[in-house]
Amino acid sequence: MRIIIAWPFYGVLGLLYAGLAVLLMPFFTLSFVDVLRTSGMHIVAALLLGSSITLLSLVTSPVNVVVYSFSRREYLPVVDYVVVFGIPVPIPQVVFREERSYLAVNLGGAVVPLAVATFLMAQFFKPELLASIAAASVLTNAVSRVVPNIGVVTPALAPPIIAVLSALLAGGGPVATYITAVYGTIIGADLLNLRRVLRHKPPFVSIGGAGVFDGIFLSGVVATLLSKLF
Repeated sequence: MRIIIAWPFYGVLGLLYAGLAVLLMPFFTLSFVDVLRTSGMHIVAALLLGSSITLLSLVTSPVNVVVYSFSRREYLPVVDYVVVFGIPVPIPQVVFREERSYLAVNLGGAVVPLAVATFLMAQFFKPELLASIAAASVLTNAVSRVVPNIGVVTPALAPPIIAVLSALLAGGGPVATYITAVYGTIIGADLLNLRRVLRHKPPFVSIGGAGVFDGIFLSGVVATLLSKLF
């Protein structure tokens, strides 16, 4: 197993990322506490676990676990010269260089929220959840776009709103909404677009690579808070 440490942003943007993430920690924690309280957990336990989940997500945001790698060849035309009787004669050739591409999963931006959603799914599973996840996946995929050298992009609030509305198929509420948001974003935005992303042969792709500012993590926490309106 290969681990790649890569901050989502660098330089000034990196400092802004870290500062904003710390400032938003209470907001993230509140969302997790809301989900855990709705699931029946005591307020103190929910607060401790919610804070731990938020801190773990933030700390592991730079950590990417490589799950797949493949070689890619790039063919380049070159011209070599051979001197014949003092005259350089051009000889066109084609050479190739081999590079590796890596597909990874970010711990803070994908693994942690997926683990929370999977835990909740195991505790409160009902068939309607599958319908809500399917609906969210299809709609999220419809509004997502693949941008070369960047990855998958979606309108900022689209996945959370889609998750809130899709979760109504499972009765709504913070728990159903969080599960729908995380699974719907991973499937609809990342997995269903993965082939198109890899078609551009990027050297490195990380699912959830923006950490706590990735669509997977943010969709879960924002959708949970929006679910209070429905």
